[in-house]
Amino acid sequence: MKKTSVLMVCRQNICRSPMAEGLLKQHLKQSGLERLVKVDSAGTHGDMQGSRADERACKVALNYGVDIGRNKSRKIKPKDFLKFDHILVMDQSNYQDLLQQCPPEYVEKLALVMSFACKDLGSDVPDPYYGNIAGFEKVFGLLNVAVGDFVGSLIKNENRVL
Repeated sequence: MKKTSVLMVCRQNICRSPMAEGLLKQHLKQSGLERLVKVDSAGTHGDMQGSRADERACKVALNYGVDIGRNKSRKIKPKDFLKFDHILVMDQSNYQDLLQQCPPEYVEKLALVMSFACKDLGSDVPDPYYGNIAGFEKVFGLLNVAVGDFVGSLIKNENRVL
């Protein structure tokens, strides 16, 4: 059986998408699905390619048992659009960046990660990079809800998706 694959995408792949990747892995493990779903993350820009995840993101994630300290930033590649079944982006800006790069036949793979969460939480995950630790805490909380709901949708559609 082919694994389902999910790519989390933000701007630089050092804050939001590594946290989302780590949270998704945690939720999948808790649901017993970790062997059925491949997870990765990337950025729309490559300015910080090869950099480790932001230390504030690492600290917040680790406080909740999610270790993202080994993640290294990478830029999304053209083959990612073919390779991944779901490409979940953090905000409208990332979404628009990917729409410009994505071959038309793969556009249906793109979605805002927050589209899986309660609409009251908004559609974008704010970029915490220029803020303080409280911003990272807020982002982690938003992602935890969205990722949990995404896993719920995978389970609901198990026969079709996994």
